[in-house]
Amino acid sequence: MDCKIKLSIWMMMVTVLCGCGRAEAPALQRYSETRSLMATVIQVDVCVDTENDVHQSGVYPKIWKRLEEIAWRMNVYDERSDVTRINQAGTNPIEVPADTYEIIRRSKEFAQKTRGTFLISIRPLIDVWKTGQQNDRLPTPDMIRQTLESIDLDDLKLHADNRISRHHPQLKLDLGGNAKGYAVDEVARLFREHGFQHFYIDAGGDIYVGGKNCQGKSWRIGIRDPRDKSRLIETVVVSNAAVTTSGNYEQTMAIQGERYSHIIDPRTGYPQRDVVSATVIAASAEEADVYSTALTVLGADEGVSLIESLGQGRAALVFTKRPGGQLERAESSSMPQYRNP
Repeated sequence: MDCKIKLSIWMMMVTVLCGCGRAEAPALQRYSETRSLMATVIQVDVCVDTENDVHQSGVYPKIWKRLEEIAWRMNVYDERSDVTRINQAGTNPIEVPADTYEIIRRSKEFAQKTRGTFLISIRPLIDVWKTGQQNDRLPTPDMIRQTLESIDLDDLKLHADNRISRHHPQLKLDLGGNAKGYAVDEVARLFREHGFQHFYIDAGGDIYVGGKNCQGKSWRIGIRDPRDKSRLIETVVVSNAAVTTSGNYEQTMAIQGERYSHIIDPRTGYPQRDVVSATVIAASAEEADVYSTALTVLGADEGVSLIESLGQGRAALVFTKRPGGQLERAESSSMPQYRNP
């Protein structure tokens, strides 16, 4: 179980809508391909003059090859993966590909920026709760305390020449919280390298849009109501930006008749409770991926404060469940500009 499990495409909290605003360019054709990868459905659309433009560019084979590579090399469940090799290594440094090294380096920075609420070393805690779910038995306080001792990211050392070493025998990595976002960013990079500026990418709820939609209008992304998937609770307008929502309203663990969020607070070792959904807008899908997870743990006030502290180009919308079942809404001061650009 990833430290964040995105909803499948037909159940996701974010959906693309028709464009809004005045047309700025002639309508283009929308070319789309969809595949199942990374435990979700990935949709990749691009706006072009003709479908032949796509085939002549050769961009889609490169996109799927890159996504397949990321899917297995950064997968904690694949015995061949870079993550598994790190998790099974001793204290001696091992070399990994440059992209894996960089995502881990950034993850250590994200851990600091999110005040310890986003940790790629959380895997031992995930395993403890997964075992508890399988056995229908809550982890004991002693089990949680002992496991917390094994998730200190300071025990993961980065060395020169893309080498990484572990300095705690139980420390294990899981890139499930940001690998999808990184994969989406890679698709955007490939599109731009091949001269395409207008596109839509969705990896099970990690969304990135480039330029304008195929009618030459702004992209509108609808955020679904966590209480009712058939209706939208918000609509945002973005370009060259990512929108990602994390939440606990569908993905839960059932233990002894009670449901717990699948998102675990690495500071306490227990599932977060209050935040129903957290949506983040950011310049990259990886960043939106990370911060949306962090906000579900931090809560509305601290989470919005964090987004505010990061500066321009980011926004947050958080819904918290209160006694009685009502939803309380909190948003960053930058959110209105994405509602009415």
